[in-house]
Amino acid sequence: MAARSRGRDMIGGLVLAGGLSSRMGRDKASLIVDGVTVLERTSRVLRDVGAELVVMSGSRPGGIPDRFDAAGPLGGLASAAPFLPDGRWLVVPVDMPRLCTAVLAPLLSAGGRAARWIGHPLPMALELDDPTRDLIESLMNLPPSERSPSTLLSRLDAVTLPLDGLDTRWLVNCNTPDEWREATS
Repeated sequence: MAARSRGRDMIGGLVLAGGLSSRMGRDKASLIVDGVTVLERTSRVLRDVGAELVVMSGSRPGGIPDRFDAAGPLGGLASAAPFLPDGRWLVVPVDMPRLCTAVLAPLLSAGGRAARWIGHPLPMALELDDPTRDLIESLMNLPPSERSPSTLLSRLDAVTLPLDGLDTRWLVNCNTPDEWREATS
């Protein structure tokens, strides 16, 4: 694939937006925060932190369709990874309305094959290349209870950043209307 020639210096952003939003009762990506949809806001934050390319997973206009039914965040990543160029990728869920560059910049600079905040598998920074793609694909063969971003991060021996000084409200993801109201008030 020609796009993969961008190489390790390329920074990309992948917004995981393929969930059913069943607990929210409506599409989480279209919820409004700060006057724009959370999908638009998340994409802007990724570009602000240096992502040259921002893509989304999910069966929606402009998205990379899910290949795996009800497979969660790892399924979205596994669906998108074959189409993404090599490089350092920030993988973020669409349902973090307060995500900001202060959360993402340390992940980018942490080094290692992957990086995360302690207690939070997402967002993550991920060095995407063929071995990582192969690992992600192999994890999709595990039982659903073992198929997760945490398993991927563990297998990649991810750098884990301490939460010291980080406002953990920036890491809250919202799955219900009550969580959304609390996070955005």
